[in-house]
Amino acid sequence: MNAAYKPRVDVNSLLRLDEGLVHADVYASPEVFDLEMEKLFHRGWVYVGHESEIPKRGDYILRWIGTHSVIMNRDDAGKLHLFLNRCRHRAVTVCQNEQGNAPRFNCDYHGWSYRNSGELVGIPLREGAYGPDFRMEDFPLVSPRMEVYRGFVWGNLVADGTSLMDHLGEGGKRSIDLFCDASPEGEVVLQQGFLRGVIYANWKFQGGDGYHPPIAHQANFMYYRGKRQGNDRNPIAVNGTMEEGFLSRDLGNGHCALDFRAVSKDKLGDAPWAKKYREDMHRVYGKERAEFLIRTGGNPHAVLMPNLHLVNTSDLRVIRPIAVNHFELYFYCAFLKGVPDELNEMRLRDVEARTGPAGCINPDDVEMFERNQLGMQQAVNPWKYMARGIVRERIDDDLLTPEPYRRHKTVVGHLSDEVTQRAQLRWWAERLSQP
Repeated sequence: MNAAYKPRVDVNSLLRLDEGLVHADVYASPEVFDLEMEKLFHRGWVYVGHESEIPKRGDYILRWIGTHSVIMNRDDAGKLHLFLNRCRHRAVTVCQNEQGNAPRFNCDYHGWSYRNSGELVGIPLREGAYGPDFRMEDFPLVSPRMEVYRGFVWGNLVADGTSLMDHLGEGGKRSIDLFCDASPEGEVVLQQGFLRGVIYANWKFQGGDGYHPPIAHQANFMYYRGKRQGNDRNPIAVNGTMEEGFLSRDLGNGHCALDFRAVSKDKLGDAPWAKKYREDMHRVYGKERAEFLIRTGGNPHAVLMPNLHLVNTSDLRVIRPIAVNHFELYFYCAFLKGVPDELNEMRLRDVEARTGPAGCINPDDVEMFERNQLGMQQAVNPWKYMARGIVRERIDDDLLTPEPYRRHKTVVGHLSDEVTQRAQLRWWAERLSQP
């Protein structure tokens, strides 16, 4: 680090992770939130959207990179672009709708007009207003850096620096691979819209907590106990051992996962459509990989920093931070390309049942996040205890997993341990400490 650099907030003073202690300002300080926007969202890779959301020429969607509104679109030739939603004249937004199809983006203030490939092509009353050196080609829409992996589009407001592959690392990349390979064509499709919720809590209260489900989601677990026709042992609630495969996992670069792939079971049944899906998967991937993908549902149950979750086989969730105690959460159902309609319908109903306004999971989480934020705002004895599982963390080679999805030499704890929170915060502190 540059010896002359002095950060506005000493984030390292807010963490004592060797003791399992985290200061409440990590979640409640507006100054920390501003630093997160600058260092994480405005200087690093942020998930923007999926290519399948804009399948046709001229299609566009509006998204966010931190506080920056961005347009992800295809031009008239079908080429993918990412533009800042800002006119080059006086910075008025040139796109107002969340999605649509347009040959041009226009400023409604002074009328500057841009092709969907970004070039400035129209200026009202231009004659005599600018000097001889003015060239329209010098004023296209601004394009942030963009990289795509398996249809997942990421943006970066910094023109150079680390690559997306370096940001994802092996753990992040293989999580996306697993999610996509549940399709025999290796592709997911996001064209079903999304559910959006507003949560009055810090954006870092997100997935990756394996300790809360049997308590916070007790009503849901009681329902499934009843479905098991008198079997009152809930294997999810009581969990199993680390040796059996009930793990929390640090994937590196702040990414983390609740890893129960080794104990997942095939739940598709023996309907004709399920048999066809299995046959197609065996044909494409071979027996070992196909059975692993079918049994797990392609679920990496991973949080990829800073704003993408791939969980519960079909959930794709996107975080949009707005303030230190306010964020939006978008829920998508990822359809699998090339599978029977019945399988995708089952995935859609599953996402609705858990994440909808009357769902059995997300309303519980929202309530807990908001209660947690209220507690974090209390300044007396501000150190929070996140030491669960420190004494049993170990390095794991993930040998029960087929090699293409193996998470080599990653730190693991029990599924209920706070390995995931500590992984996130170590990366968070390292990034926020950089000049």
